[in-house]
Amino acid sequence: MVKIADRILFYLILKPLSYCPLGVLFFFSSIVGFLTYYVVRYRRAVVRLNLVHAFPKKSKKEIIKIEKAFYKRFVDFIFESIKAVSISHKELMRRTSIKNADLIEKLHKDGKNVIVTCGHINNWEFYALSLPHQVPYNTFSVYQPLKNSFYDRILYNSRTRNGMKLIETRQLLPFFKEEVKAPRMVVIVNDQSPTNKESAHWNTFLHQETGWNIGPEKLSKKFDYAVVFGYAKRIKRGYYEVEFQMITEDPLKTKDGEITDTYSKILESLINDAPESWLWSHKRWKHKRPKSN
Repeated sequence: MVKIADRILFYLILKPLSYCPLGVLFFFSSIVGFLTYYVVRYRRAVVRLNLVHAFPKKSKKEIIKIEKAFYKRFVDFIFESIKAVSISHKELMRRTSIKNADLIEKLHKDGKNVIVTCGHINNWEFYALSLPHQVPYNTFSVYQPLKNSFYDRILYNSRTRNGMKLIETRQLLPFFKEEVKAPRMVVIVNDQSPTNKESAHWNTFLHQETGWNIGPEKLSKKFDYAVVFGYAKRIKRGYYEVEFQMITEDPLKTKDGEITDTYSKILESLINDAPESWLWSHKRWKHKRPKSN
């Protein structure tokens, strides 16, 4: 049963806010960001620990600078996600562009199905919402339903209203087994900390032993999907430029772990260039590598 409080929060606060111009939302974001960092101190200990371990050579002053910048980006993202509930097609296209669409267009022309791997960098919501209008593919995104059924429906409607089709994680294998009538692009967010550490692929990422979910790599090899890394670079507040990097056009010729290693190296490079852009508020390294017998 949907709680009355959920309906009140959404229909009386969040949805009306979504119709405000982003400039107004960023005004609120600056206030909420200050309160989140200094008063609520939301997951400050987790963020600090992640940053200290990821950047062992940085001073405390440098770590705190990244930390503060992250919280500003994080709260901006929350308000941009609120805006995504009602953002118009015209405004979405004005705020999100693709830098090298020719790479994707060539893959489509060659009839290749594509898996786009990405991390939690900057605004992945605007990025995913804009893709159906900027690439020639039928676009799909892997989706983990929320436990709260009311907000799950809100999120689902927000992500699909611009043409993106969602696949529940439990339906991934049946989806890939279907006969493909037109080339597909499947977006999979694949930050580390897999649920099954025994089957994870392990490497060194941000100076730490890190386990990765190998689902995208396994799917690409089993069903012969090209693999591309995609990310949204923040140009300025509220504006993003999507760029793609080829990982492999022929996954069957790659070694086990090669696709995942390449993906993780690209992600690590992006984080080093703009550390405030990544989602540090999760326990990314909560699993330890199993000891070999």
